[in-house]
Amino acid sequence: MKPLKELLAPKKISMDLPAGKIEKDLEDFRRLAIELGAADAAIISTEEIIIDERVRAKCMYPKCAFYGSNLHCPPHAPNLDFVRKLVARYTQAILFCVKGDPKDFVGPDFLKGAGRRRRVKKILNTVCSDIESRAFYEGYHLALAFGQGPCKSYWCPDQPCAALGEEKACRFSLKARSSVEAIGIDAYSLATRKGWDVYPCGARVDAEKLPHVLLIGLILIV
Repeated sequence: MKPLKELLAPKKISMDLPAGKIEKDLEDFRRLAIELGAADAAIISTEEIIIDERVRAKCMYPKCAFYGSNLHCPPHAPNLDFVRKLVARYTQAILFCVKGDPKDFVGPDFLKGAGRRRRVKKILNTVCSDIESRAFYEGYHLALAFGQGPCKSYWCPDQPCAALGEEKACRFSLKARSSVEAIGIDAYSLATRKGWDVYPCGARVDAEKLPHVLLIGLILIV
């Protein structure tokens, strides 16, 4: 694959792609995720994706500081019945993870804008947007990516969400997106079943005893 900064020759969209081509392209997308900085990536069947009301409830109880603050978080994120129907229309996806330094996700600076602009968040967003874009130009015109954490925490941490304002237009419409948890996907269970180590992280965790923080993204491909 060419570097993503180069212009790409778009592939003709086909409704009857050979299984061999799909398999090769999925493996290319998986490898690309790792080249872009993911700690690991896997090709998964969408039948493995768990959509659970309890995940969405965790945005509400205790209520996340970003709840209702942007277009991509609850209660503005798509309802779970829609998400179930959406995921059911796909057959395969790329699941990936990025490892972060625990010290960047705990302590008094965590909720501040500057504290959230961490390299690991940039990697996560880059993998999401670049693979979605790459898949689109490779002929998978319905490819759709989801990240982790509120989009506002990375893109607009110190300003109101423009999409909820008078302009009704996102400042980063091609990059900002809902997180897997915002749409009810149990990403931790998915990651654990892939053998990836997931640890709870929060205000009371001892960062010195936490090996890493795992951020998880998902790209629905075909």
